Amino acid sequence: MHYRNPRFEHWPVYEDITDTYYRHGRFFYGEDRDGHLRVGRVVAFYRYLHPINTSAVEPVVRFVGTGGVEGEPEYVSLGEVTERWWIGRTAEDVEQAWRAASTTGEWPQPQTGGPGQHPAAPFYVDPAHYLLYYAARDDDRSYLGRVVGWDPPLDPNELPTPIVRLYQPDGSLDEEGQYEGLNLPVGGYVAGTLDAARDYLDK
Repeated sequence: MHYRNPRFEHWPVYEDITDTYYRHGRFFYGEDRDGHLRVGRVVAFYRYLHPINTSAVEPVVRFVGTGGVEGEPEYVSLGEVTERWWIGRTAEDVEQAWRAASTTGEWPQPQTGGPGQHPAAPFYVDPAHYLLYYAARDDDRSYLGRVVGWDPPLDPNELPTPIVRLYQPDGSLDEEGQYEGLNLPVGGYVAGTLDAARDYLDK
């Protein structure tokens, strides 16, 4: 499948993600295939232009092959080939999550929305797929949560903005996803660990 397929929306529109221009930097995707980890760098995000249903925003990935060489970009359909997938800030974070799940048998679970829902629908996806934590402040309060998906950006040359489930006082996650720029302040920080997100709020 040709990269920048016209059947898909892409973000950023004209170039691959770099860690020098985009404020959230790089992301990495990994999936378990028959007991082996495939991991690669997210170089863009895309969404299928469906005439009826709104599809989830998903990654375009350059998987690392033999000798550490990146392959050609691949459109990843989250949850369609395997439910054992993760998105994190580093390849090491993804590998650590895969090793932990391989050891304990506690893999991310399928979405809970039932038939007709996209396997990575943000309101129903298992948050364990995302090794990403959100922190933001405004004049009145601070926000801390876990990323569960992506929303198209206002500027098509930017990255998608995170959809977030916020932590409640008892440590559980709110069932409702929140949107940056709607329910959340613009310009939040996406961290690779919960501690790093908390440190951002403490600055």
